[in-house]
Amino acid sequence: MLSWQRIRERGSYRRLVAVVTDQRAATLIEFAILSPVLLLLMYGGLASIHTFYVKAVFEGELQKAARDYSLEDAGSVDRQTVIKGKVERAVKEVINTANLSFDVTSYHDYKNAKAKREEFVDANSDGICNNDESYVDANNSGSWDLEGGRSANVGGSKDVLLLKATLTYASIMPMQWWTRASSTTLTASTLLRNQPASDQAAAPLRKCAR
Repeated sequence: MLSWQRIRERGSYRRLVAVVTDQRAATLIEFAILSPVLLLLMYGGLASIHTFYVKAVFEGELQKAARDYSLEDAGSVDRQTVIKGKVERAVKEVINTANLSFDVTSYHDYKNAKAKREEFVDANSDGICNNDESYVDANNSGSWDLEGGRSANVGGSKDVLLLKATLTYASIMPMQWWTRASSTTLTASTLLRNQPASDQAAAPLRKCAR
């Protein structure tokens, strides 16, 4: 085995020091280490910005649709188809793979829309309408409902309309290896009172079964 003194005598020590202290190509090595992180940040940033833009367009168009739904002529199926079509066309101008679905529910008033279940007098404090307790039949179904809205119904004058929509589209920058999802799903909703074209019918008062 060579001694330290003999290594120095043969010049090996000098070459070893030269190798250890040589900084040529250090920048290239640093770039190779950092570039995947930088690319990932750019990739995620672009995907997020695109999603925010699509969401802004989607929510804006849904707000416009809700205002159209609140008008008196929105009761017909043909008119509702036209309103939905406007939203779809506007969104597809931004992302052409968009697939939208809509859900319309009408409520008697904002209080009913917030509480969901129909208002009742809970005399025995059991959280259920029973034993001849009085309730407001907001959807006029003839029974007390936990969901007091009328699904797939735009309601009548002065009723409150809840319009929900779901947007699904193929991600422009799929990240299956990270999120294991190749599509993006966005949801939006808006609550608006229908135009007062006429007087609103009063919700009937009924009693729950014993």
